[in-house]
Amino acid sequence: MRMFKQGVVAALAAVLLSIPFAVGGADNAPSFVSATDAYHAGIVDLKSGQTESALPALDYAAEHGVLGAQLKLARLYAAGNGVAKDDAKAFYFYRQIADQHADISPSSPVSKYVAESFVALAQFNLEGIPSAGVPRDPIQAANLFRHAASYFGDADAQYALARLYLDGDGVEKNEGLAINWLATAAKKQHAAAQATLGELLWRGGDEVRQRPARGLALIMLAHANAKASGGEPKWIAELYREVLGEANVAMRKEAQSLMPEFGGRPPDEDTATANGNPADELLLPASGGASPASVPDPMPSAGAMVSGSGPPSAPAPEKIGVPVGFGDLGPGPAGLKP
Repeated sequence: MRMFKQGVVAALAAVLLSIPFAVGGADNAPSFVSATDAYHAGIVDLKSGQTESALPALDYAAEHGVLGAQLKLARLYAAGNGVAKDDAKAFYFYRQIADQHADISPSSPVSKYVAESFVALAQFNLEGIPSAGVPRDPIQAANLFRHAASYFGDADAQYALARLYLDGDGVEKNEGLAINWLATAAKKQHAAAQATLGELLWRGGDEVRQRPARGLALIMLAHANAKASGGEPKWIAELYREVLGEANVAMRKEAQSLMPEFGGRPPDEDTATANGNPADELLLPASGGASPASVPDPMPSAGAMVSGSGPPSAPAPEKIGVPVGFGDLGPGPAGLKP
């Protein structure tokens, strides 16, 4: 396995070296004491609103393996925040993070940023970037989502993968697997997963036993969590109003009594858990090695959500065999480097 990984890394290095990149000309290339010095200089410029001055420093740090610089640039270009929106450049910097840290331990304080990069890359593959020659590739998107969902336990990836299984996009349609992934993400208070799973239970179907009270409980939780996050998607708000209007008083009470089973708490008891990591954690350079991680256990009641009796009919979420690095993604489109 060690030799295999070394082979993948060597192949990747050859690919990346084949793509030209330059922060500036040889005569005007920025000079910094170290990559971390460049990163800090870039962040200072960004905070003072000098984005144009920050970019060369962040580029330098990113190309020398500083994860924080790679992430900052990826986010800037993806959102068009202070720079022209450029999905190709965002894709490139997210690729740097995912490739260099695919095997990082899920317990690492920066693993959530690596998972974010896999999710972003998966979304780019799902939609494609025509202007940069990145074709729509739902199969590759599913692989990337699966790695972030299984290895890192990322709730956004688990929800996205569930959607693919519900739609049969990039994977064989499998409502049982979709429910397992939705339940796993819902257990982590992922609002969209709770709302989607709740709607499946509220309406029922060929493969899903209708359980309206449980469905309503999940939708109520989704509504509360989405509002608490500061921006409730329109579809969750509309779903909440619809099912609440159809539910009678007894069903509402039953749903409220079920909410603690799904981790529900009164709004005033909800506490923010997104404590930021120290800035220096983002100075992590490229590194290898990882501790194996198991697939998160699905919500205990997930099996009961599928039609039929006896053992749960939904298979457990698949484990991924080999970390999905860019050895698997191929060389990528040319000209992605800024």
